[in-house]
Amino acid sequence: MDKKEHNAIIAENILANLHQRKISQIEFAKACGIAPSSLTDYLKLRTLPSHGVIQKMADFFGIEKSDLDTSYKPQTTDLDSMIERADSYQDYKLDKTMRLKLRNLIQDFLKAEQ
Repeated sequence: MDKKEHNAIIAENILANLHQRKISQIEFAKACGIAPSSLTDYLKLRTLPSHGVIQKMADFFGIEKSDLDTSYKPQTTDLDSMIERADSYQDYKLDKTMRLKLRNLIQDFLKAEQ
């Protein structure tokens, strides 16, 4: 994905959230602590918001950063589906004890990543 496509995805997601919540761009910019002109630059694909600004926007909307900028990994993971995928790569099925150990390992890994 090139820079322009990346910017377009973020702008589209910001606008969708503003529209859904019926919030003006000026209100949103002030609430996020950014200049309205900066928000305009993001929405017109002139510049890309910093990681910190994307986090502030996501916090304002009550969503994950990955909901605005799809280049971020989502914070939540379905552990059961991860374990099922791990099972599918084996010639054998994991027993209950091994599944529990794998679940705990994945949870610890995800906590360390945050």
